[in-house]
Amino acid sequence: MSETSITKLPNNYNREIAYISQFQDVDIRQLALYDALVVDYNQPEACLQLLKQCRASFIGTLYLLPIFIYTIEKEINPVAESMSDGVVGTLQVDAIIGKIEKIRSRQTNLTAIDSSSPDIRIMTKVLRYLYTRETKLQPRVDPKSVVGYSYPILSEHYRNGNMPEMFRLMDDAAQREYLRPKFVDRLHLCSNCYSAFINFRETCPKCESGDLVTESLIHHFVCAYVGPEHDFHSGDYMVCPKCNRMLRHIGVDYDKPSMIYNCRNCSYIFQEPVMEAFCFACHKRNPVEALLDKQIFSYELTPIGEETALNGFGKDIREEFELAGFITFTTFNIFLKYEIERARNTQRSGAVGSLILRIQDTDREKMGAGYRKMVTEIAEFIKNATLSTDILSFVNNNTFLIISPDNEPARLQNLLENIRQSVSRLLFTSLPETTISLSPNVLAITGDKNHTDMVSQLLTT
Repeated sequence: MSETSITKLPNNYNREIAYISQFQDVDIRQLALYDALVVDYNQPEACLQLLKQCRASFIGTLYLLPIFIYTIEKEINPVAESMSDGVVGTLQVDAIIGKIEKIRSRQTNLTAIDSSSPDIRIMTKVLRYLYTRETKLQPRVDPKSVVGYSYPILSEHYRNGNMPEMFRLMDDAAQREYLRPKFVDRLHLCSNCYSAFINFRETCPKCESGDLVTESLIHHFVCAYVGPEHDFHSGDYMVCPKCNRMLRHIGVDYDKPSMIYNCRNCSYIFQEPVMEAFCFACHKRNPVEALLDKQIFSYELTPIGEETALNGFGKDIREEFELAGFITFTTFNIFLKYEIERARNTQRSGAVGSLILRIQDTDREKMGAGYRKMVTEIAEFIKNATLSTDILSFVNNNTFLIISPDNEPARLQNLLENIRQSVSRLLFTSLPETTISLSPNVLAITGDKNHTDMVSQLLTT
């Protein structure tokens, strides 16, 4: 970390308070060593990015770190402000020490919690953030969010098209009475990708084109003829095509009871267009009635939620969410997307790998229940051989997946190769007549990678 990027603010409170004015050389992992941060808003985007990285961390001393924005007469991005603990116009510690001490004091009440379940880890973050701040989880209007709103401690985990998971998690938290919801807004979202960036448009019921023109229907009182307005045009006058009388005054000679549509693509004339909701994000043409009706809430910590923030989730919840140290494939995809996005934002690469168990179908049938036992033993071996920060999943009954954040692909490649050799020797000893092999594959996680392509390579190697 550059000496010019961070300065310790002098104070008489025995607190390590860092002032950050330049962001390019800041290593957020080192920020957890401080009691609080004051970040200069001279680079709004860099400041916002630093706030997001801190709040997206699963390290308690980092995501709960008191952070203040320093600026003088500059408008603050509301999303950035929501992620901070306040905006200050002075670098005097006296102005913020009271809030720092209050947050730090409440942090000391928290019991250490260890869980491999992403749901529990994310919800623990939310509950503990609300508890230490004594605040509500307020949605903020955010044009960069796929649904148009974001939550300060929550949304950074759902930036890659995983909004259904976020809604599910918050609905579950409200149902279990950890959080008390209060209505804020109602959204209509694309049924395919949950995007709120939608264009509502009229389309032709015959050819589905949106190239429509409208005109009024004219009702002539005298002869009761009803027709499109262009039928009545005769030079500079309006003349009824049925009785040839001139129409002079609307409301006296005629009225305009409704509109009609003319499709310039297929020339079809109609009165009732089909309403369509076109999604700019995924290009899906949604019938209006097929849009997802979602409510946005603010959330308040309940007594049950406060107790859970302090002491963690009960055993029944942990068993429901956790799968013996291996997350589901859906959750693995969420983590992989998150790591790609993180690599794009921080320029730090990680690694993802697969270890595919190959066995003849006939051999698997002979093993029966023994195959599952063998897989469980291999899984235990992998858990013991990998780092505690590695993220593990098991899919298709034969493929182990591993995300290794902030580690070089070579390290993961060596690890998987060592696992392959060790397990192969064990299998050869215990099952000498069965042909079983393990095939490792490792890919670098960089910001330019495509999530779908990476998963495909991992599963088909």
